[in-house]
Amino acid sequence: MDEVEWTQKPPRHEDLRVGLISWAGAYLTSEPCKNTVTASAKGLGQRQTWEVLVSNKHDTQAVVRLQSLQGLYLLCEADGSLCYGWPKSSHHGCFLLCFHHNGKWTLQCLISGCYVESDGEDVFCNSRVLSAYHLWTPRPALHVHVIFYSPLNHCYARADPTKGHVWVDAPVPCLEECGFLLHFRDGCYHLETSTHYFLSHLGRLVSQPSAQTAFHMQVQPGGLMALSDGEGSMLYPQGACLLLGLGSSPQRGEEWFILQRCPTWVSLMSKTRKFLSIIYGKY
Repeated sequence: MDEVEWTQKPPRHEDLRVGLISWAGAYLTSEPCKNTVTASAKGLGQRQTWEVLVSNKHDTQAVVRLQSLQGLYLLCEADGSLCYGWPKSSHHGCFLLCFHHNGKWTLQCLISGCYVESDGEDVFCNSRVLSAYHLWTPRPALHVHVIFYSPLNHCYARADPTKGHVWVDAPVPCLEECGFLLHFRDGCYHLETSTHYFLSHLGRLVSQPSAQTAFHMQVQPGGLMALSDGEGSMLYPQGACLLLGLGSSPQRGEEWFILQRCPTWVSLMSKTRKFLSIIYGKY
């Protein structure tokens, strides 16, 4: 492995909280009482949530550490076992995180070159030969009520129930239509609007979730995520109107969105029962 120096830095926008799901459908879980790590939990909770701390990032990989919400780290020991504690050296607990086209992640120990894997319950790091047992599905540990921001277009996604489409044209997510519910079912995501419609593969809003509303998610540090149909087409804004739909040729990273919790907006009323307004460009 190439030499990569780890330097401790404060949290940045590149950092991300996720749950990691094994091939068996179980979450990577910290066990604070035993200083061990397992993969047997079926739900995403505090002990299944990991902060992905980035040291160096390139297009399809990054050098990372995984830190639990309790502040301790995922560590690979010399015998191939995985534990939960504090790094003993600059490289201890560092992994090469690779992003695969199917949305899966692999974690390769920088010291040994072995991949993190699960046998369905226990977690270890013994093999340098990549297999399906080494693939992990990242699930963002976010509130279900979210907004989608396009860093390329500098706008937020907005559902239009009157036209039955989603557009990426809102400069500020102050409209109710900018909020979405992100449902995770059977390894896929269903995007529900504020009016309780679901975005389909055809780019239209439909009344019920189905296989045609199920999207696969790719996740990268920085809160970046992209949605696909699992067959090669990506979801991205298209045309002059920035209509959100599936396509096979996104340009300049059009398919990537920043996923954030939906903000809470309030109206301010004076004692005279008049609302506070902001007037732009008058003075």
